[in-house]
Amino acid sequence: MPVTVLIVDVRSERSAALEQALLSAGFEVALRVDEREDLHALVELHQPDAVIIDADLPSRDTLEHLGQLGRRYPKPMIMLASEDAPDLVREAAGAGVSAYVVDHVMPAMVRTMVEVAITSFEAHRALKGELNRTQTTLVQRRSVDRAKALVMESRGLGEDAAYQYLRKTAMNRRLALHELADEMLKATRRTEGGRSGAGSSAGSGRH
Repeated sequence: MPVTVLIVDVRSERSAALEQALLSAGFEVALRVDEREDLHALVELHQPDAVIIDADLPSRDTLEHLGQLGRRYPKPMIMLASEDAPDLVREAAGAGVSAYVVDHVMPAMVRTMVEVAITSFEAHRALKGELNRTQTTLVQRRSVDRAKALVMESRGLGEDAAYQYLRKTAMNRRLALHELADEMLKATRRTEGGRSGAGSSAGSGRH
């Protein structure tokens, strides 16, 4: 299935040549649009596989729009520009641009340019997903460790016995271990909050 590309058209004469080069390379061009149009709606409607922004010198507004677009509809984005400005390159990367290409793009380079941008985007997304999963796992482990400490204290059990108690309870209730741990920690916080509130009320009543 051909890769579909949406061109954000800032320089119409160069964008027309870019569109022809993409078509010749076997891509489909969903649309050439002006940067002032509603990019969110157009990307949602056409669902392109990649977005190419053809601009001599991308403005702050353009980069801001791309950042919003990337957060809402993550896509490989390629910026074609005429200046190699380090600040703009950093801002473009921060806006979610996968590739920042300076100067004229030869037709023979178009396929490689798009494929490299898509590969880079997919690798970054996979890495981000793995990082999120790792962070989630760490949070879950901390919850289980805190719940285990509660069981050790309340039931006078050793670490291994407390862990086995949690596992058995979770299995009996058909919960994941971290879900049971979260429930226990929430219940403990509610109990402690109730005691704190009762203590405050008693203290205020003595005055």
